[in-house]
Amino acid sequence: MTSLTPEAGPAWTAVRISAYWERARRGVEAGLELKVADGRLLWLLRDGRARTLRQVADELGLEQSTVNRQVHAALESGVIRRFREEGHSAWLLEITGEGRRRFRTDLDRQLKVHQRALDAVPPEHRETFLAHLSAYVEAFGEAADEIGP
Repeated sequence: MTSLTPEAGPAWTAVRISAYWERARRGVEAGLELKVADGRLLWLLRDGRARTLRQVADELGLEQSTVNRQVHAALESGVIRRFREEGHSAWLLEITGEGRRRFRTDLDRQLKVHQRALDAVPPEHRETFLAHLSAYVEAFGEAADEIGP
């Protein structure tokens, strides 16, 4: 059994850093115009390609019922629109001008925060830092998937 006060070590340090990162990330999200679900949806739709509800669910890796609720909220807030192409029965979703504006505003804010944080890493180490961070996050996700809920 793991002690509730483990001795300092790399995994414990990673837990502490992750907890701090999560608090900081939530703080950034609180200052954004878009809700997290809207942001994910607009991130997907930012490429200008309209998608069906099923495509959105598949690409986000979420249940269609979850995406349906998120889409309805995004429609109500005016950041996406729903339409049908002539001769097709499926509804398509795309980002609106207002959605693009709000997404851009939030993205600019996030880029500023991340750039300021990256400025704490010496320039000659940034590329290596990001490569290691990417490898860590990917392995973390795989481990989480293996261990399960």
